[in-house]
Amino acid sequence: TFLFSIMALFLRSLALSVAAAADIPTVKLNNGVEMPVLAFAAEVWDPTTCKTATAKALDAGFRFVWSSTLVGDDCQKAQQEAIKESKLQRNELFIAGTVNDPKCSGFEDCYAETKAGAEKQFTLLAEKQLDMLMLDYPADANCDSIRGQWKAFEEVYAAKRVRSIAVSNFNLQQLHCLKASNGTIPAVNQMRYAVGHGKDPVVQEDHALGVAVQAYSPLAKGKLATDPLCSKIGEAHGKSAVQVALTWILQRGVSIATQSTSLDHLKSDLQLFDFELSDAEMKKLNQYSPQISTLMV
Repeated sequence: TFLFSIMALFLRSLALSVAAAADIPTVKLNNGVEMPVLAFAAEVWDPTTCKTATAKALDAGFRFVWSSTLVGDDCQKAQQEAIKESKLQRNELFIAGTVNDPKCSGFEDCYAETKAGAEKQFTLLAEKQLDMLMLDYPADANCDSIRGQWKAFEEVYAAKRVRSIAVSNFNLQQLHCLKASNGTIPAVNQMRYAVGHGKDPVVQEDHALGVAVQAYSPLAKGKLATDPLCSKIGEAHGKSAVQVALTWILQRGVSIATQSTSLDHLKSDLQLFDFELSDAEMKKLNQYSPQISTLMV
């Protein structure tokens, strides 16, 4: 069944339910929060494009808006405007912001910078409570610096200003840095992940720690949209190469953050839940090594 295939790697630690508003499945995070498995994420676009693309995503059926500080203040404000003008109820949405301060150094410096970055997200997105706050990159310096970043996150989480806290681009050593402090385990680790990364152990390693994985750049910067193997498999299901590539990620037990300015493409990205890749197809894609970007940025 669909539930069996998509959650093959989640069975021990995660659970799946359905978000009725948009019929997008959700994954239960390690603190019990339900997160949609598909998120819309803006690129570094001008404010008008950010707003119209976010509005199109909501019209298409996306209910998870992942808004990164990396796209810039004006884009984030534009996303907030699109959310407000959508007239959707707040409880229908899952909204995430991010903080990025990888060049901070030392516990106190990283704590202060991250705390300030978190406060800025509440202002830009005009939210008293976010569904998720994500740390875009770990501090370059050392484990002590990363723990300073994480202390700031734990404080806003303890104050119930965010429903979950997450990281991005963390390797296993950096996750263990947080675990060793006996604090809050990140709910999610967002990674560059796509067809071609099937042999990388990151998903199993993160799941073993109770951390869900979310894929960014799920089409390898668009390269998989015309990939011959994905296209051939898609023909058997009446699906596109893009839909095959995204479904492979879901059936690996990984959620997705995707982006587009096209309403048709956004609608297509949601049409993943009426077919399954067979075990044989998954095996081919698991072992496939197209020329794509490496896992870590």
